[in-house]
Amino acid sequence: MNKVKSGIILIILFSFLCLVLLKPVMCIFKSITGFFCSACGMTRAFICILHFDFLGAIYNNILSIPIFIFIFYTLIMLFKDFIKNEYSYIPSLLIFLSKYYFVILLLLFISFIFNNLKRFFYLIIQPFKGCFFLFFMLKLLFEKVN
Repeated sequence: MNKVKSGIILIILFSFLCLVLLKPVMCIFKSITGFFCSACGMTRAFICILHFDFLGAIYNNILSIPIFIFIFYTLIMLFKDFIKNEYSYIPSLLIFLSKYYFVILLLLFISFIFNNLKRFFYLIIQPFKGCFFLFFMLKLLFEKVN
């Protein structure tokens, strides 16, 4: 029975990861509120991690690397439970999550802030990019004239 439980959870988790990587989904939170949620950019970040672009992963979502490590560790532990015919990882994971839920919520809130600040600063700087380019070209032009 333990092997069946671990196998089902392993199959669900693996199929969900494959589905998200093959067909990214739209964020319901963003479409309703206009703000980026804590998980926005996670699919792009996981693709960056799979291409060993860790800076790109951090840019897309600051929590992507810890969550990727957690998912990878969870897959290994579930596979270990499946091989040993045990069901020990999920109960210990639930105990861990119940003890440290506040820290997890705090990390999600920090990710929410970073996701929205990053895009906010991008929207502020974006209109000035053309001005900086124009200023640079005028400077080059005047240097050549003098």
